[in-house]
Amino acid sequence: MLVRIIVGVIAALLLTIAGFAYHLTASVAGERTQFDATVREWVQTRTTIAEIESIDEYRGTESYAVVIGKNKAGTPVVAWMTADKVSFDRMDLAVPRKNVEDAVNKAFPKSEITHIVPGLEKDKKFWEVTVKDAKGRYHYLHYDLFSGALLASYVLSPT
Repeated sequence: MLVRIIVGVIAALLLTIAGFAYHLTASVAGERTQFDATVREWVQTRTTIAEIESIDEYRGTESYAVVIGKNKAGTPVVAWMTADKVSFDRMDLAVPRKNVEDAVNKAFPKSEITHIVPGLEKDKKFWEVTVKDAKGRYHYLHYDLFSGALLASYVLSPT
């Protein structure tokens, strides 16, 4: 009898944990789907982007939806958008993402690039690269979007 009660309690706990995990996963997936849908609507109504290549998010002093794509003339472009504003630039004038990745891989040979996105702070436009090094530290690197010069570097040590 005691074994049945213990097994029942364990089964109930596992079902509860599975339910919470499912709810969390569904919630996060739903939020991402809603984010993408909102950004696509912004692109359609507020920009000249005709073809979207990627939708990402930059989180700095202000968070932006970042859309890379091509405008109606076929020119590669990037747009940083919030609910209130849009900033726009040409990606054909920017340092290519591949060049930034190569520079980071050369500077941090045994590291993993975990995120790379065009960032915007005030009037500065840059590539923000997040790198996890062999010691588990995260490096946030800002490379000027147009010259490729390293603008800033931050390191967070694991706790």
